Amino acid sequence: MLESTTQLPTSQNQPPQVQIGEINMSRWISNGWDLIMKNFGGFLLLSFVYAVLLGAAFSTWVIGLILAGPLTAGFFYIIFRLIRGKDFYIGDIAKGFEVWIAAALADILISTFSALGFIFLIVPGIIISALYMFAIPLIIEKKMDFWQAMETSRKVVSRNLFELSIFMLLLYIILFLGFLLLGVGLLVALPLVFAAIAYAYVDLIGLDNVAPAAN
Repeated sequence: MLESTTQLPTSQNQPPQVQIGEINMSRWISNGWDLIMKNFGGFLLLSFVYAVLLGAAFSTWVIGLILAGPLTAGFFYIIFRLIRGKDFYIGDIAKGFEVWIAAALADILISTFSALGFIFLIVPGIIISALYMFAIPLIIEKKMDFWQAMETSRKVVSRNLFELSIFMLLLYIILFLGFLLLGVGLLVALPLVFAAIAYAYVDLIGLDNVAPAAN
């Protein structure tokens, strides 16, 4: 059992204690799958909207870079609502634009760092992706600025870097398998990956009003 205590920075300089729970990749993916299946039609439509908006945005490269982060933040907002037992509203993807600047800057930096990492034999790219997997969730859920969220994610993941890098590799494999299914599988693979990260976030950082899974 991997347990420790870390702190999340806050602007009030009174960081809350955060319990780092057990690393359980299979549970995170399984819980993510269950969440997607319970809201299957909604997630298919949400993934389609997300993909169409990103595809249209990236027709102009700069606009794509600006919109990708907020759209991803909105996707996590919807997943966190469901984990809290609330209703599913596709329009809530627009909530990501409430943290537009932080989400956009974080996404640009993380994408750049990861791309550079993938150039160097792939493994560094996976590690970098793992280090910052919680940055966008922290921005939308705890309203952190982009650098604070990135640093918090890096510190949390670094405590179990090997295991969480394997987790990120599994998520990339899920996305790749979704792509192989004529691309349509991505409409399921994408929310599954986001949901798995969200459940990891619940256990390793903590979601307000949601208890981490028992170890």
